[in-house]
Amino acid sequence: MDELQTTTKDTVSVEAEWKRVEQLLAAKDDASWAMAVVEAAKIFRQVLDEVSFGESVEERIRNAGELFRDVKALLSAEKVYQHILGHIGHRVTKTDASKASAAFLQGILDMIGRDWKERGWFERWTTGLNYFWGTHPRMLIGFLTGILIFVLLVWFLAKVEIGKWLVGLAVGFADFMLASPVLLGGLGLALVISIFLGIAFSGRRRG
Repeated sequence: MDELQTTTKDTVSVEAEWKRVEQLLAAKDDASWAMAVVEAAKIFRQVLDEVSFGESVEERIRNAGELFRDVKALLSAEKVYQHILGHIGHRVTKTDASKASAAFLQGILDMIGRDWKERGWFERWTTGLNYFWGTHPRMLIGFLTGILIFVLLVWFLAKVEIGKWLVGLAVGFADFMLASPVLLGGLGLALVISIFLGIAFSGRRRG
C-alpha cells in the first residue's frame, strides 16, 4: 500500500496506524479482528472530521457523500463498528472484519484522493510475520540467538582442530552404537523407562 497522508489543515498521517490494522487482521483470533475494525474506524474518523461535518458519523458520511465511491459500504462498516462497541465480547468473523476495514480504508483514500492496490500474498505473509514477532519478542530473541549459536558451532566444528576431533569422536561413537544392536536396544529401553518414571513422578506431584 502506498504511503497514506492527508493534506488537510491538521495533517493526519495514517500509514503507520494502518499497519496496525493489517497486523490485527493477520492474527488468528476474533478479538484481534474486532480490534482491527475499531482501529480502522478510528483512523477513518480522524480524516472524516477534517473534511465533513455533522452530529454523527453517519451524518458526516452522508454530508460528504460525493467524495465516496461506496457510501453504502461505509455505512455498513460503521454498523459493524457500532455493534462491536455495543456488545461486549461480540465475535466478528475475519471476512466481516476485512470487509469493514477495507471499506474504511477506501473511504480514507477517497477523501485524500489516492487509489488503493490490494497487497499480494507475499506482503500479507510478511505483515503476518511481523505481527507474530512483534507479539512474541522473547521467542524472536531466542530464535535469533539459536541461529547465531548454530552458525558458530558449525564454524567451530569445521574450522578448529579440536572441533574436527569432536566430530570424529561423535561419528566413531555413533558407528560403535549402530554396530551393537544389544547396546542400542538397552539404551532405548532405558530411555523409555526414564520417560515412564518421569510421567509417573509428575502425576504423583500433581496429586
